[in-house]
Amino acid sequence: MPSVRIDEETQRRLNEVCRRHGCSKSDAVKRSLDAWLTSPEPMPDDAYVLGADLFDLGGAAEPPTDPLRRQIWERLHAKYRSG
Repeated sequence: MPSVRIDEETQRRLNEVCRRHGCSKSDAVKRSLDAWLTSPEPMPDDAYVLGADLFDLGGAAEPPTDPLRRQIWERLHAKYRSG
């Protein structure tokens, strides 16, 4: 018999759905698992496709304004950006 741990938010949502539909948690999990097993979404083979929604979300970091941190930033920048 499988045992599954779920986080508090999922537990809260499961309790709410079971209360609204008048079913047990076990029945709700069985139904959900059955629905997922009959038509699971295929996982993409390409890593780019898998993370495409995460790319290009931000820009380059701004240099620090603190003088000491700025000096460290410049040294690291020179070390890793040159050649």
